[in-house]
Amino acid sequence: MLFTEECDKVRDLMHVHSFSYDFHLRVVHQYLLGCHMTLRQGYQLTSFLEDFIAHHPDIPKFGRNHVFQGNFSISTGMITAHQLYNYITDHAGTYGMKPLRMSKAAATTDSKKGAPSADLHEYALVALWNSSGSYKDLEGLRHHDDFDVSLLVCHNAAPFEEQSEGERHLLRLHYYVIMTSQRELFPRLTADMRRFKKLPQIHREPSDLGGKAPPERPEDGGPREAELDLWEEAAASDSSEFYPTESQGTRLAPGLFYTSPLFPLLSSEVSSAQRKIQTSVQQAMGHCRRDNLWRRLFHGEHLALDKLKLSKLSFSELEELLNAVQSRSIGEIDPQLDCFLTMSPSWYQSLIKVLLSRFPQSCRHFVDDSGIQYLAVLNQKFTDCFVLVFLDAQAGKTSLKVVFREPLPSHPQPSNSPPPQLVSMYHHLESQLKKKNTGEYHPC
Repeated sequence: MLFTEECDKVRDLMHVHSFSYDFHLRVVHQYLLGCHMTLRQGYQLTSFLEDFIAHHPDIPKFGRNHVFQGNFSISTGMITAHQLYNYITDHAGTYGMKPLRMSKAAATTDSKKGAPSADLHEYALVALWNSSGSYKDLEGLRHHDDFDVSLLVCHNAAPFEEQSEGERHLLRLHYYVIMTSQRELFPRLTADMRRFKKLPQIHREPSDLGGKAPPERPEDGGPREAELDLWEEAAASDSSEFYPTESQGTRLAPGLFYTSPLFPLLSSEVSSAQRKIQTSVQQAMGHCRRDNLWRRLFHGEHLALDKLKLSKLSFSELEELLNAVQSRSIGEIDPQLDCFLTMSPSWYQSLIKVLLSRFPQSCRHFVDDSGIQYLAVLNQKFTDCFVLVFLDAQAGKTSLKVVFREPLPSHPQPSNSPPPQLVSMYHHLESQLKKKNTGEYHPC
């Protein structure tokens, strides 16, 4: 009788533990959806999740929600990691994510007055999707469930000033994958205590704990010890499909491994999250580099106008930029301009000289050792495109193109108005190539 009462108490405690675990993960998901009913706006969610996982080293026996934490790192090449991460947060929608502002810890007393408000916040990245699948539970019963999946990514780096040169070019991300059941909102009300097994435990290397010792277990006595003893008594249970034995442990990410494989559906979503992070970062590296070169092309030529201290592009950097953007011959854009494409190389040479003479502030001239020339004709009012004159006198090759920073829409616009890039381009062409007082190079 006493043993039965003790089992009932342990079972009740287990259900409370599982309910608390599920409840907090559901609150996190609701917050990531944009509901701030429980947590205030700007809440330090990553710190909460770190403490939450440290407080729950064991996966609850009857929990229906799941959480995973991992790390991702990649070399950023010529771009600094801080610059790349800030670029991703500024353009999060491009990569299927949204930025989440979190308040930093209270400023120290020695912080300077009048510091920019941006220093008081940091930004994480959030992606949300749905998932469904079947699995076997601890009692061997098969279930099908639908889940909400949340991905939370944050920059895991020291302040820029404190980093070495190598660290500044290594992007380190810390991420969490959270799965919350759409149907199983509460733990089960009953369970067969004879089928309990020892729970799998999340282990982290000392470096991942930031020097903190793992939470200690109670040494003796108490419901927690009784709970573990009951699980260990049922080691012969046939529920290994859900939580296999420790001998099947798998390392999943740097600084994190599980003594038994993940909940199968969570494992699949973690793989999807890792692919999404890697794809997004690699795309952003290309976009960030492209935008840096584009900005330097427009603002890094004339020192008097260079408030951003940007250096002039080299010939090879211009060609790198041209390979990263889209361009179209002016004949494709406007058939009336086809006449420019039939002119001789000597005419293009004179065109370059006239444009450099008449519009020096708007032109960027590039010449390599073999005599190949590019002339970028800019318009500071329309910075999403420019006109590019190309001349290879030795090979007798010429071209006149419009270069766009962003790709043009692949499908026609639903309205009759052209896309914004073309509107800017038309204004630019009109202002540069069809001026009334430029008869020296107007062949039409």
